[in-house]
Amino acid sequence: MAILCLYLLNLAPLSRVDLFQVDPVSGTVTVRNSELLDREIQAVYYLTLQTTDGGNLSSSTMLQIHLLDINDNAPVVSGSYNIFVQEEEGNVSVTIQAHDDDEPGTNNSRLLFSLLPGTYNHNFSLDPDTGLLRNLGPLDRETIDPTLGGRIVLTVLVSDCGEPVLSTKVNVTITVEDINDNLPIFNQSSYNFTVKEEDPGVLVGVVKAWDADQTEVNNRISFSLSGSGANYFMIRGLVLGAGWAEGYLWLPPDVSLDYEIQPVFNLTVSAENPDPQGGETIVDVHVNVKDVNDNPPILDVASLRGIRVAENGSQHGQVAVVVASDVDTSAQLEIQLVNILCTKAGVDVGSLCWGWFSVAANGSVYINQSKAIDYEACDLVTLVVRACDLATDPGFQAYSNNGSLLITIEDMNDNAPYFLPEDKTFVIIPELVLPNREVASVRARDDDSGNNGLIQFSILRVDFISKDGATVPFQGIFWISTFSEADVFTGSIQPVTSLDSTLQGTYQVTVQARDTPSVDPSLEANTTLNLFTVDQSYRSRLQFSTSKAEVGANTQAINAALTQATRTTVYIVDIQDIDSAARARAHSYLDAYFVFPNGSALTLDELSVMIRNDQDSLMQLLQLGLVVLGSQESQESDLSNQLISVIIGLGVALLLVLVIMTTAFMCVRKSYNRKLRAMKAAKEARKTAAGVMPSAPAIPGTNMYNNERANPMLNLSNKDLGLEYLSSSNDLDYVRSTGHRTHHQSQIQSP
Repeated sequence: MAILCLYLLNLAPLSRVDLFQVDPVSGTVTVRNSELLDREIQAVYYLTLQTTDGGNLSSSTMLQIHLLDINDNAPVVSGSYNIFVQEEEGNVSVTIQAHDDDEPGTNNSRLLFSLLPGTYNHNFSLDPDTGLLRNLGPLDRETIDPTLGGRIVLTVLVSDCGEPVLSTKVNVTITVEDINDNLPIFNQSSYNFTVKEEDPGVLVGVVKAWDADQTEVNNRISFSLSGSGANYFMIRGLVLGAGWAEGYLWLPPDVSLDYEIQPVFNLTVSAENPDPQGGETIVDVHVNVKDVNDNPPILDVASLRGIRVAENGSQHGQVAVVVASDVDTSAQLEIQLVNILCTKAGVDVGSLCWGWFSVAANGSVYINQSKAIDYEACDLVTLVVRACDLATDPGFQAYSNNGSLLITIEDMNDNAPYFLPEDKTFVIIPELVLPNREVASVRARDDDSGNNGLIQFSILRVDFISKDGATVPFQGIFWISTFSEADVFTGSIQPVTSLDSTLQGTYQVTVQARDTPSVDPSLEANTTLNLFTVDQSYRSRLQFSTSKAEVGANTQAINAALTQATRTTVYIVDIQDIDSAARARAHSYLDAYFVFPNGSALTLDELSVMIRNDQDSLMQLLQLGLVVLGSQESQESDLSNQLISVIIGLGVALLLVLVIMTTAFMCVRKSYNRKLRAMKAAKEARKTAAGVMPSAPAIPGTNMYNNERANPMLNLSNKDLGLEYLSSSNDLDYVRSTGHRTHHQSQIQSP
């Protein structure tokens, strides 16, 4: 039978050998490294396969492999888009050029165009298929926020139709160029000024005009004077900025008016742009020559209507004009500032706002300290003003009644959020923490109002610092939700998934508070929280003689007793019955953690000491069924160790008793032997007293006896045979008595 073997001979020239591999036995062709396959680089591969049998006969074939496309390329936008058009006349027509490198003719490469939400999107249309951008009507530079300089930025989103959808953003900047299409406008339809007769070189009055064009070349205003008697006056212009200008009407220093010759002058003031093609606007100015003044001036109620001024340097220059009138023919009026009232939410805040505004003699109200205006300090400024007729004759009232001009301060986003201090320690017991359950919180405020004071929280970074000091970054482990009560915003930090209960250390979570203004740039503040973890090594087990159900019913009382004894927060993890085969005294157990406010926790040994030191709590726990601190196995191990220690101690004590008794016995025996030998010696002494022959036979060949009554000729040993114990106690008495008599007889027989 032939054995077939397949071999990969070669690949197409543009491919690489390490892309594919073939099993030499089964002929299965597989991809060696899928990361090297890219349809956008090469879509088709040609492989030549050769098979050889056991007789070295071979055959080859060609294998063609086509790569299937996936949506792995986002659209690519070509070039940048900056368009300049003139207002009212210019049109926008531009096609966004983009392409997608995925397989042509499929949803992966099909592109759709759309406009992201924006302030000026309603002025334009975008074809979703071709990307053609057009304006829907004439563009007006004056409708664009002046701070933008005529620039409209549209954000175009280019998306493919693949799965998943990939997209690219591109900004289209359209600059609307200003043209001189607005005429100056006076702030009043006409002006009435008065001047005292025979008073040369005085200021007659001020006119004010505004041009809505946004560039200085188109909104610069110059004034000119005409009309009957215009040669008696001169006008000087003053540019205020932002399209505003004032025209000061003066009497020349060498000219004075005579009431009797001409009491009224009707003048025409023209306001025009320097552009030769620009038009002009005219206003009537009536100059009345006054003689005797006997009536006080009157403030115009309409000019005292409240105005609004934005805080923090947002507005400058003149913001209002206080107008007064006088029926006298020779009145010369001046607006005077009498008092300034500063209030915040209806409460007087003293002199805080006194330097913010000033009132000119002609009634113009100016901003003096634009940067100092602060909504959070004062939201309403009341200017108390009055008009004074400087030409009033002596003896008459020269002042008007006081009037109030209310200036409401508008809030701007000029205050960053700030975190409120928290006297809390956040402790995490991973074993108890569930996803989407709060483990820590932050609070923040923003002194701005409205949308400027709304706060959104986010988590910038999470690091885990282990007990050995190592820092490990974590991504996506926590998320934060935002809710508010009154003007305090709270961020609730919650885990996304369950936490690793074996980690020992601290999670450092960096939280950002960002406000959400409608127009102004947002402001933010950051803070870092420490979330201390309590790992499983601090889990303590308490065993009870009652069942699981009874322990569960007494949980509140057990918790209270443990809290009183340890002064910790008790987190109960589990309550279970103990297997009947392993039961001793305990029938159930309760596992818990004991955590201090600083994040540290009690070990089982520390818990045991604290419970024993609090007798009241110990008695309560005993009454609730507590029998064992720790596991049953550890208790049995401790008991075995104690029994072994007791047995060893008893053995040592018994050994000491035996040694003492043996030593005492030996000492008594030696003492007895000495006394017995003494008794024998006394007997021999009695028998061998002086002048008395022994009755016992002498030693053969001698007339001597040894004191042990032994015959030395027989060479017998005198070794003690240990039979002293056969002697009775009478021997001792006999020794004492005979010894006494022998001594007495010795004394008698001696010469």
